Amino acid sequence: MTYSIVARDPNTGALGVATATGSVAVGGFVPHVRYPVGAIATQGAFTNWLYGDRGLALLANDQTAEQVRDRLIADDEGQAQRQLLICDAQGRTAAHTGTANLGEKKHHCTDNLALAGNILASEQVIDAMLDAYLSHADWPLHERLISALAAGEAEGGDQRGTHSATVRVHSPDKPPIDLRVDWADAGCIDQLKALLNKTRAHAFQAFLDGVPTHAHPAKTGHVSDEEVR
Repeated sequence: MTYSIVARDPNTGALGVATATGSVAVGGFVPHVRYPVGAIATQGAFTNWLYGDRGLALLANDQTAEQVRDRLIADDEGQAQRQLLICDAQGRTAAHTGTANLGEKKHHCTDNLALAGNILASEQVIDAMLDAYLSHADWPLHERLISALAAGEAEGGDQRGTHSATVRVHSPDKPPIDLRVDWADAGCIDQLKALLNKTRAHAFQAFLDGVPTHAHPAKTGHVSDEEVR
């Protein structure tokens, strides 16, 4: 029911997840990110969202992406109905696609990047997402992730259409990015892009300039009453 991408930027260490689905509020179930630990996407016919917290805790305990995948699946009697993506802090990735997931389903793993989907319009959805992500290597991670979703949607995305989407990124030296569209009758990824454009407004950028980061946890900024428009 969902197509997703998890990734690590090898230049900055940023970790992120982007996901879209034909159902409502995908941001509440699929993306799990913690810097500098890893990024996880939990989806499938019956999403085991508990994989998120458990998986991040295992990654924080120096388990690799493959070790975490194997542990989570081994402990879950319902693993046939799950789909899972993991990227650890070193960029190692792992995935699982249970046999009981419906429709066209596929996952792909490489260094710093993993993608997966089920109930896809076709397997080419994942291929298009991969090509889009790789073709924008100089873009910030969150923009590359959204470009992958846009390419997946253009290739047909979820068989039922795309109605909710989200992107979540944690970085060492920037505040988190957490944007979501919980429902759109049409143009879901365009709405996600519109939210991203709102974050580029001068007032919001001035706010971000003063927000603490992992690298600067006591950071402050200039107080202003300027509004985002």
